[in-house]
Amino acid sequence: MKQRKVEKRTLKSELHIQESNEKRTIEGFIPYNSKSVDMGFFEVICPTAFNKTLSDGYDVKAIVNHNMSQILGRVKNNSLRLESREDGLYAECDLPNTSYANDVYNLIKGGYVTTMSFGFECIKDEWKYVEGEEIRFLQEVKLEEISFAVAMPCYEGTDSVTRSIRGMNLDELGNTLSKEELKDEDFTQIREYIDKLSDLLPKNEKPVEQPETNSAENLTESEQRKQQLLRDLMAGLKELKN
Repeated sequence: MKQRKVEKRTLKSELHIQESNEKRTIEGFIPYNSKSVDMGFFEVICPTAFNKTLSDGYDVKAIVNHNMSQILGRVKNNSLRLESREDGLYAECDLPNTSYANDVYNLIKGGYVTTMSFGFECIKDEWKYVEGEEIRFLQEVKLEEISFAVAMPCYEGTDSVTRSIRGMNLDELGNTLSKEELKDEDFTQIREYIDKLSDLLPKNEKPVEQPETNSAENLTESEQRKQQLLRDLMAGLKELKN
């Protein structure tokens, strides 16, 4: 069974803090039906996206900047509470008395950090063209973690943490290709990327040197550049694979 990859998104969110009876709480928000910035495509989180995660009672963790060694809270002990409402997923986390939790609290309190992030595995999505824009609709995901004290934004509730095309993690591919020696699993990953990239190209198309008149005339200059880039990338990957 193919293992799904964890994707990360960073959101510009209005983080709120509360303190009472020696209890400190952070509140954050992941918006529904809000289009992301351009990540090579656009992305929208559907209101159904987190339903299964919540109904299954999955032990989502709240952590510092995607660092699992710095846990701020978790669903299992109710220190992290998640609630899906009409406009988005609300996250409320009671902070432990640790040095890194104190740092997070003070950064948010002082207005130094206004973003949060979340890591997820995509279970079900749908790609559509809407008014000429390619949009990925996340219909169901498995929420793995929520991170506070993350410095960048991809919806307007967020900047993507990873560069991607159609959900392919290009940073991960770059890390693989930069290795001095590739292993069998690396070549397996490269083959998967070749297959995915092939799906993005027009079917039954002649080589660039001999383009079909109709298809070339109908493509915009940016689309031609995009297709040429995909061809070059695929050619390079195939050479490496062989």
